[in-house]
Amino acid sequence: MSSPTRAGVACAGHWIVEHLHTVSHYPSEGEHAIISTQVKSLGGCAYNVIRHLHDLDPDLFLYAIGIIGDDDDGHEILNDLHRRDIDTFQLHARPEVATAHAEIVISSENRRRTSFYSPGGNRLLTPDHFDFSHCLAGWLHLGSLLMLDGLDAPDSEFGTGAARVLHLAKEAGLVTSLDLITDEKADYQAMIFPALPYVDFLIINAIEAARCCGIQKISDEDLIQQRLSFFAERLLTQGVQQGVVIHFPEGALAMTKDGSAAFVPGLKLPREQIRSFSGAGDAFAAAFIYATLQDWPWEKRLQFGHCAAGQKLLNERKPLLVGERNLELQEKFSSKEPT
Repeated sequence: MSSPTRAGVACAGHWIVEHLHTVSHYPSEGEHAIISTQVKSLGGCAYNVIRHLHDLDPDLFLYAIGIIGDDDDGHEILNDLHRRDIDTFQLHARPEVATAHAEIVISSENRRRTSFYSPGGNRLLTPDHFDFSHCLAGWLHLGSLLMLDGLDAPDSEFGTGAARVLHLAKEAGLVTSLDLITDEKADYQAMIFPALPYVDFLIINAIEAARCCGIQKISDEDLIQQRLSFFAERLLTQGVQQGVVIHFPEGALAMTKDGSAAFVPGLKLPREQIRSFSGAGDAFAAAFIYATLQDWPWEKRLQFGHCAAGQKLLNERKPLLVGERNLELQEKFSSKEPT
């Protein structure tokens, strides 16, 4: 019996409804601040990446995997995905659990976000909820680990539930990519390393890369290309199959299994033009995945990721990063050519 034809991307992991409150300032405990605006939005790694992929290419086959509540928030997520013609067969709406939500406070003074998160259905996602005989995607993006209790849990054979899922995906013939969450209390090596032999592309930020390498604190001065190369090399030795991508505001490094590397500086966005500090990493990941599907050169993949992140930070609603808008962002905000 021949293997099924696979195409498109499955995005699995956490799905969140966010309630964003912009306040005059972030108060000390026991004090108060004035709320100026309140906005409701959909978020979480899986939602953000799948939405950005759809915006990049509405004809791309997309599959949603996860657990939400059979409630108003869960229905809002499903309706949004259905409007985009995204497959939700494995996005399970469960009546006994609420959809995950976050109360996010944004200070008008510095645009920093403080989040209060209720995991809801996200903590129930386990390897049993993944069926790659029904999901015919050619790529699985899983994120964010350290926020998914059922996948972060130990597994007697593979180390963690996430490692089992990624193994199943590889066995079914999918390309795999993985994202993490920044968590200062997590044991990154114990919880992440078991999954890495089943990951084709690890797409993470510099702080997460440092913590995977046992470095808890990292300063801006540490984020030089040589230090990032050390992080990437260490993660490749733990089993990442094709490449490690490490991004931070000032640049992004990609290193492949054969040791070749590319570094592209980030866009120089004026701080006063930044509208939001959220979701840029997911936008970067979606653009990188899309560019990799097109088999673009590594430098161009990183450039495209920077432009997607930049557009997210500027909170622009323009529909397309491919083509002229991508070039416009590079010409306007890039300070130098890729090295």
